[in-house]
Amino acid sequence: MTLANKPLAIVTGASSGIGLHATRALIDKGWYVIMACRDLEKAQQAARSLDLPDHGFEIAHLDLGSLDSVRTFHTAFHAKDQALDALVCNAATYLRNRKGHALTGRP
Repeated sequence: MTLANKPLAIVTGASSGIGLHATRALIDKGWYVIMACRDLEKAQQAARSLDLPDHGFEIAHLDLGSLDSVRTFHTAFHAKDQALDALVCNAATYLRNRKGHALTGRP
């Protein structure tokens, strides 16, 4: 990980679509990005597909459908003792057959 004096952003859902391209744009502007993704292999493939520079990002596991995963991510990030400059809340879950709304971690 190379932060130097770069601003730090966490981008959720960074393994595809808007999250991936937001990651690319932030890195291109000099930011260091933590790609917070549920599927680490998919995130690694996505980073390679855009040829993201190794010094501009890291991939961390985060499944927003699991409060245990959120707690683990928070604990790991907090242990780094780094200031967070931006949080890009991009991840979403689409439950096509679900009737009504649901809360994270609830049935």
